[in-house]
Amino acid sequence: MENRYNPLQFKEIIRTFNQADIVFIKSLFEEQGILYYINNENVDMVGMLSFAEPMRVMVAEDDFENAQELLAGFQGQFTKLSDIDD
Repeated sequence: MENRYNPLQFKEIIRTFNQADIVFIKSLFEEQGILYYINNENVDMVGMLSFAEPMRVMVAEDDFENAQELLAGFQGQFTKLSDIDD
């Protein structure tokens, strides 16, 4: 029997160490209906260890181009657009 399950694929769009950047990005994406999740979002709760691993904003592949357009020109304090290409 063929497996027809097709899980959503996500791509990294931004990495940041700044929680304020995350709050802004989340509100922007939620307002526009962009499917996303934040990898390592709760690392910040363990104190200075957050500097060892940045929070990574992951966007559904179907929403990636729209998310890039929304974030064009975004200049967070420590944020940079990822240069990850598949």
